[in-house]
Amino acid sequence: MIASRSHLHAPFRTLAAGIAAVLGLAGQAQAQSLTPDEAPEAWVAYAENATRTLTTWLEADEAAAIDLRQELDQLRSSPDQPTESLELRLWVSADGVVTRVEPAPRAPLKASAALRGVVDGRRLPPPPKGMLQPLRLAVQLEPPA
Repeated sequence: MIASRSHLHAPFRTLAAGIAAVLGLAGQAQAQSLTPDEAPEAWVAYAENATRTLTTWLEADEAAAIDLRQELDQLRSSPDQPTESLELRLWVSADGVVTRVEPAPRAPLKASAALRGVVDGRRLPPPPKGMLQPLRLAVQLEPPA
């Protein structure tokens, strides 16, 4: 069943619970993470900006974003409920290019591929020097209005 166009344009919510971005560092012997309260103000501001930008990308009328919304829409528990949140980790190069995005392991394969199509290679502002990565975000599709 294909959802109606208005159904697929329900807004994304990039969860900001604790800024939805808990900053973590991957690639070291032991991963580290900081809550937004523990992170430097510049890191939190960067994560907030990345969250807004990611939301814009996810709500775009581009094929990959529409595919992602269709995949997530099929996972609703009922048509009037938001989708479950999709947790993801985002790595950003020193010049601001999104070099890697990893959805949570339980993310459906098609949604994972669609998410990569929306985000991989896109550009954010350069992250603050020394900022821990990946950014950890959670997104969900709101119910249609």
